[in-house]
Amino acid sequence: MPTSKLTKRALAASIATLLEKKPLDRITIKDITDECGVTRNTFYYHFQDVYDLLSYIFREQADMMLREYAGGEDWKDFFLNILTYLNENRKMIENVYYSIRQEELETYIKKVVGMYALQIIEIQTKDMDVDELAKKTVADFYHNAFVGATLQWIKEGMKTEPELLADLYNSMFQGTVKAAIASAERVMAK
Repeated sequence: MPTSKLTKRALAASIATLLEKKPLDRITIKDITDECGVTRNTFYYHFQDVYDLLSYIFREQADMMLREYAGGEDWKDFFLNILTYLNENRKMIENVYYSIRQEELETYIKKVVGMYALQIIEIQTKDMDVDELAKKTVADFYHNAFVGATLQWIKEGMKTEPELLADLYNSMFQGTVKAAIASAERVMAK
């Protein structure tokens, strides 16, 4: 692995450690570089600021999840993976959520779920002649429902176990995509 990638991962691990202890808006570049054992110049060679590093962490995690579920049709395992990651990193997630950069977390969840929702819709409608706008609208609806409900779960302290929440989400999503697409198609045909 290239040195640059290793350094980025080390910096990411350092901020993750710090986020276990304090909110994002109280973490400085100095805190991160001290934790990582690198210079400020090294930090700035790789990232513009703390928020750029945070975006990197969430982008990397999103890309990994999307690779893991590429071509999948199963909502439950996908939901469980995201919810488990959030729950296992609870303190870090709460310290990001309650900071001034809550939108980074929301963007991360939206990216992962949005792309996966569209992928599932593509798979489930592969033998159908479906308008692209109908597909995109249904995907947007489903992914925004998941994001909103998940952010509410975080806001309420992640009290519901990820397994139960994944089952609940799955019960609402499973089997409804084709019906939603069919309804959207009827509207588009008017």
